[in-house]
Amino acid sequence: EAKLWDNFKEKLQLNNSNVLNGVDITDVEMTRIKEFIEQNAVTPYKAAKWLSGENGVVNIPLVREDSSLGRIDLMAVNQRDIAGGRSSYEVINQYVSDKCNDRDRDRRFDVTLLINGMPMIQIELKNQDHGFMDAFRQIVKYSEEGKFRGLFGLVQMFVVSNGADTKYIAADTADKLNEKFLSGWVDEKNKPVTDYLKFARDVLSIPAAHCLVGKYRVLDNENKRIILLRPYQIHAIE
Repeated sequence: EAKLWDNFKEKLQLNNSNVLNGVDITDVEMTRIKEFIEQNAVTPYKAAKWLSGENGVVNIPLVREDSSLGRIDLMAVNQRDIAGGRSSYEVINQYVSDKCNDRDRDRRFDVTLLINGMPMIQIELKNQDHGFMDAFRQIVKYSEEGKFRGLFGLVQMFVVSNGADTKYIAADTADKLNEKFLSGWVDEKNKPVTDYLKFARDVLSIPAAHCLVGKYRVLDNENKRIILLRPYQIHAIE
């Protein structure tokens, strides 16, 4: 987890060199940034509200440790900078979550896609001896155990696959993750895309992945949940 935060800090410093005026983010300031993220990542819905930003620009307010430097806004991500600008994309695998207590178990997340150092899409994989629903149930279990917290509380989309069958679903809390909201993908000709590698090329490549969790994510404010558009809606918009 510490490495994930260090990576996020590196992205923040790189993208905000102008407002930082050459003064690196201190340990005290990073603690304040962590607290801000944790407050805004209590649920995927609350994270999505913050990640919507103002005119697409998502900021972290920071009062500098040296009071003479004043208060600044650090740009975390610009949802308009898709596949360019100040957006960076990384893929990590086998992330090991920190234990919350002595009884807690280590959990390894299969594959995670990061935008500007922030986990946005979580992928759980099973081999073809298992159904994709086993991967879905695993995500629910991780959520019940409180594994999606801190930076991982920012995850906006889950993908589950056993190689042959692949589905996606908007991130939510364990009690609201419902298999009926799992969605398959179809291409522009309305042909189902189930193979995980073809799905990765069509949905998880850039710019497609960033568009899905940025541009094609809708907030259901009445039910306090995220909606990800279905493929036919996305194709119609494009």
